[in-house]
Amino acid sequence: MNPRIPIIMISDLKLALRQLAKSPGFALTAIITLALGVGANAVVFSVLNSLVLKPLNLPGAENLYTVQRFTYASQSYPDYLDLRDRNRTFESMIAFQIIGPIGVDIGAHPSIAWPYMSSGNYFDALNVQPYLGRFFHSSDEKGENSAPYVVLSYAYWHSYFHGDPAVVGRPIAINKHPFTIIGVAPPAFRGTELFFAPDVWIPIVENPIFLGPEFLKNRGDHSPMVVGRLRPGVTPAAATADLNAIGAWLAKAYPAADDGVKFTLARPGLIGDMLAGPARVFMAGLMLLAGLILLAACANLGSLFAARASDRAKEVALRLASAPAAASSSANSSLRRCWSRSPAEHSALPVEFSSSACSAPGSPFQASPSTSPSTLTCELALSHSCSPSSADSSSAWFPSARS
Repeated sequence: MNPRIPIIMISDLKLALRQLAKSPGFALTAIITLALGVGANAVVFSVLNSLVLKPLNLPGAENLYTVQRFTYASQSYPDYLDLRDRNRTFESMIAFQIIGPIGVDIGAHPSIAWPYMSSGNYFDALNVQPYLGRFFHSSDEKGENSAPYVVLSYAYWHSYFHGDPAVVGRPIAINKHPFTIIGVAPPAFRGTELFFAPDVWIPIVENPIFLGPEFLKNRGDHSPMVVGRLRPGVTPAAATADLNAIGAWLAKAYPAADDGVKFTLARPGLIGDMLAGPARVFMAGLMLLAGLILLAACANLGSLFAARASDRAKEVALRLASAPAAASSSANSSLRRCWSRSPAEHSALPVEFSSSACSAPGSPFQASPSTSPSTLTCELALSHSCSPSSADSSSAWFPSARS
């Protein structure tokens, strides 16, 4: 890299700062205009990236799919069991449900918590490891109300248990029913849906305590959501065909609840296509609006620069008009110093002058490249020295050279 480039950049930066300091109002207006345009785009893109573009923060999230009933991300619990046990394309399949707030009695300070009611294989299928204690598993489920366990979220553990590691194994009451805390989830884990961060996870077989005894048997209650992890090498199209084959069986076996049922797949995070489609359209419109704001900001900034250039037109014209006179005066001064020396002092010795002196009309000098990027070496055309004879012939060009 040319060693002069940093010097030139620093010089340009200093010049820009001086120009901005001369017009603080213009500088402030330009900075605010650009900040609004760029800031709006940065905010919108960050939201778009977190909601639509970026996959879930889970191991192997690219293989996770929400199983939809038609276009709705909800199934009945009995249908979930059939889909889980009869499919041949999913490595694992989980069910979870968001219910209303529950009362948690920890002995001294009762609180309200928002739970996920999750199938026993929930944490194993998502490949999540506990921060403290353990998670519940499929082996803990042995029928209705058979797994009175609770897993705390990291945030809820810090807020209501003050990060106490001795919380594991502690009994608590949820809606006046006894449960036991068995573990704490890792800090970044919040499940598969972006819009909801649960406080606790409870096995879904405990749902009859909260939603009634018929929940686990009712095929007409399409409350739980189902997410599956595809087997390696299986495409979403193949998985959809497999699920619809099971759907045809369900329609024959349970026509009252599942007649004509069809299954589709969607990316988890925004309750399948129910929120994902509108979210994509909304974010695309918002991104377009932010782009128009940035375009308007750039147009306004261009107008400001054009107005500023128009205001300085007279000043620039005056500077350009005075530049040749100043260059000619400098050249004459340098040539006088050269001519005042003896021929012996100048014999075959180049003298550096500005480029304007070498190219002035009628100059008895020639220009040749110099080692300095800003100057040229001027040599006498005939004798390479300042002699009286050449002075006489050059008196018209610098008439006071011999004085």
